[in-house]
Amino acid sequence: MAHASGVREAVASLRPIDDLMFRVMARDLAFCRELLGVLLQDPGLEVVKSTPQSAVTNTRGRSAVLDALCELSDGRLVDVEVQRADKGDLQRRARYYASLVTADRTRPGTPFEDVPDVCVVLVCEFDPLKGGRPLYHVDRVVRETGESAENGLEELYVNALARDGDKVSALMRLFVEAEAYDEARFPETSRVKRRLRETEEGREDMGSVIEEICAKNRLEGKAEGIAEGIAEGEARGTLKTLGRLVRDGLVSVQDAAASAGVDADEIRRALAAEG
Repeated sequence: MAHASGVREAVASLRPIDDLMFRVMARDLAFCRELLGVLLQDPGLEVVKSTPQSAVTNTRGRSAVLDALCELSDGRLVDVEVQRADKGDLQRRARYYASLVTADRTRPGTPFEDVPDVCVVLVCEFDPLKGGRPLYHVDRVVRETGESAENGLEELYVNALARDGDKVSALMRLFVEAEAYDEARFPETSRVKRRLRETEEGREDMGSVIEEICAKNRLEGKAEGIAEGIAEGEARGTLKTLGRLVRDGLVSVQDAAASAGVDADEIRRALAAEG
């Protein structure tokens, strides 16, 4: 009972900027079309496929799981990432993710002119380029002439906290404020967000994602803890999962403790153990 109650409380605190909610919202093509239409400033674009938690593999190096990989009707591939914490090198991350998507979707022998166009969009709960703007486009420019030199890569960085009255900042308000909706301007975002937050069916969808993550990590905990017994392995896997959610700011220490049926200090010790 404590576990179920903790899951419900965690769901109630989530917003679209949170990875757990975004991965469920990104299943909806109409939401993806509305989001990308605003961010790419192309209201007529069509999203033909969206794959949340899309795994792109590098057999000889670092692989990645993308928050959502969208395929557009014109052949463009758009990786959308939500980022709450201001850490890491976002521009190198964008470059690397774009290279993974390009390599993953380019078959052997493909002429270079047919290499797919890729766009990486990072939606941040901070100002990623410190310019006070809601949206930044990073372009390739020839230094000597100032002319644009396009190669099929587009990078967009979104400051979800900016409030300058434009459409991007208005949409981002729905991403970062739990109770914010705008059916007039953003009907699809409002519809999907409201369903997940306010309907039993939606809360069950969100809860199932949390349960899947917990189950996965319980299995990892079992594998690591066979020598110490299955029960201990399950507990360690659950605490490890909840510790990650707390560290990423997705749930509070109190909610994590309630979900696991343990004292809040146990969650804090799990966090400290992982550094």
